[in-house]
Amino acid sequence: MGNDERIGVFYDGTWFAYVSDYYASVHPRAARVSLDGFHDALRWYVHTVTGRPLAECVVSEAHYVRGRIETPAVAFDAVLAAAGVVRHDLPLHGGKEKGVDVHLALEAWVRATSVPLRWVVLVTGDADFTPLAARLVAHGVRVVLPVVDGGLLAPAWMPRTAAPLRAAASATPAFEDLFAPADRADYPLRAPFVRTSGGWASAAGEPRGRRQGTVTGWKPGQAHGFITDIRGASWFVSGDDLPEGSKSLPVGTSVSFSGPSTPPVGHRYPRAYAVQLA
Repeated sequence: MGNDERIGVFYDGTWFAYVSDYYASVHPRAARVSLDGFHDALRWYVHTVTGRPLAECVVSEAHYVRGRIETPAVAFDAVLAAAGVVRHDLPLHGGKEKGVDVHLALEAWVRATSVPLRWVVLVTGDADFTPLAARLVAHGVRVVLPVVDGGLLAPAWMPRTAAPLRAAASATPAFEDLFAPADRADYPLRAPFVRTSGGWASAAGEPRGRRQGTVTGWKPGQAHGFITDIRGASWFVSGDDLPEGSKSLPVGTSVSFSGPSTPPVGHRYPRAYAVQLA
């Protein structure tokens, strides 16, 4: 492994959730991004760029950082674990994430310099990561920053990649360009997409079907709580949207619900409607 092209993938969890939503609900592929398949796409990219044997292009580190509400969704935790992704939970403060950029940047720097890594893939678009990217490049690490291709009109809720961060990275391949080789019949690695129930696009650009999740936050006496869906995204839920006769639900309750993945104007989280016990 000493001479391998070692790749580290570092996920800003909230940003990646929007990318996955974009592919599932807006993009013609109408499927969610597979973590295993994405990692293989990155291996193929490094193999193509360097000319090194595919077996020597390895994802040796993968980390996912996100603010999480009390009890994370077990199903999504299993997805992360199966893909070899280390989850880093940060507490929410007043329902908002704090410190994700600092934690992710520190993790990326420490792993890149200690493993060491030859490639760092930053799955984010936040300008706060610009100093990290610049410092890694100066240290001789290649920084890859996947971006959403402007060839397709992205929805208003899709976060854009900050220009300073683009400028600091070594390469900014479009997600679609990373995924395109898998469309060939002779592609030898895993597909970068997975189709899940409720994950195909409707004419309105939102998945059909009901979503699945777990109540992960509801304090006694409060009129609202939070649901974490099976991919780890957080949803606001009002007591008014619960089954008749219920004004709150215990943490850990499995539910199904509907609602667009776009947060209402002025709000951080999308809202769950028509909540039912699963």
